[in-house]
Amino acid sequence: MVRRITILGSTGSIGTQALDIVRQHSEKFKIVGLTAHHNIEKLQEQIDEFKPQAVCIADEQKAGLLKTDAAVYTGEKGLEQIAILGTDLLINALVGSAGLIPTLAAIRKGTTIGLANKETLVLAGEIVMSEALKHQATIIPIDSEHSALFQSLKSGKQSEIRNLYLTMGKGKIALMNEEELKNVTMQDIFSRPAWNMGTKVTIDSATCMNKSFEIIEAKWLFGTTPEQIKVIVHPNYICHSLVEFNDGSIITELGTPDMRRYTQYALFYPERTHATVSSFTDLYGMTLSFEKPAFEKFPCLKLGHLALEMGGIMPAVLHGADHVAVKAFSEKKIGFMDIPRVIAATLQKTKNILKPDIHQIIQAEKEAQETAREVLLG
Repeated sequence: MVRRITILGSTGSIGTQALDIVRQHSEKFKIVGLTAHHNIEKLQEQIDEFKPQAVCIADEQKAGLLKTDAAVYTGEKGLEQIAILGTDLLINALVGSAGLIPTLAAIRKGTTIGLANKETLVLAGEIVMSEALKHQATIIPIDSEHSALFQSLKSGKQSEIRNLYLTMGKGKIALMNEEELKNVTMQDIFSRPAWNMGTKVTIDSATCMNKSFEIIEAKWLFGTTPEQIKVIVHPNYICHSLVEFNDGSIITELGTPDMRRYTQYALFYPERTHATVSSFTDLYGMTLSFEKPAFEKFPCLKLGHLALEMGGIMPAVLHGADHVAVKAFSEKKIGFMDIPRVIAATLQKTKNILKPDIHQIIQAEKEAQETAREVLLG
């Protein structure tokens, strides 16, 4: 049986990896839809090779430049339209809140989702998972930590979970003292021992905000309490999260840090197929070690649990404030340790809305960005 695939964000890192896997197993997949933000040259190459049924480009002015017989959609509405095509699997590899509405549209069609867009669950996890349950749509996480948990959790029942452990690395910034942290540069940010990521995610990883977002994702994906989700430092980058069951058993997923493994898992789920991305011999000579996180040194690490405790629109506010603070740091307008200050002040200034609808969540994220800009000016 040929599996029909739509990829939102096909020109990005996860999207191109997914197409590499499709190319290697062309007899098993048919590309139905592809989308890009502005990289029209790369999208055109993908159209020529995979001949999708429909494509979407966020930049409406570039749509007329595409040479294709496929249906061409544009903008946010176009993403929603392409998400509800007849598809067996929708891979959401978009960056930012743009991934939320098309994912909900696909879920309501009962489509299986391969989710690499964390904003979908950070902003509206309760609504998304409720809709997935209602429409019997499976969500397969592609982020390494959540894919590792998703796989390890097959070893036991939901009621048997004691704790989920999200692992985090330890690079140059983690070794700095408080005075050095005030003077962190972009060069320091990109001096990473593993994982090649975009600028926003790399900065979020350095502040530990990315781990706070992952805490929120894990709560909604796996239905645990926030208190059951722990963070542990793992400097070796080979253990990608752990599940501790109530009998003391600890189950984990090990491997070299390579996102292709998790992307392939989502594409073939519930089956597995041969891959050449890594093998056990790649782990020879490596060690497993774990440390407690430095919560006091990295205030962002506490904010995921705080946002979940506050509930309502606060995870969306957290995301909106971080977007502005990270941008200000990358433009050298604030220091590294000002990022958590701006975010905390934005949370404090925002009046919460409990049980928001999807429109209130989207509006809250936008208003949080405005509030964060006011904090920067103040």
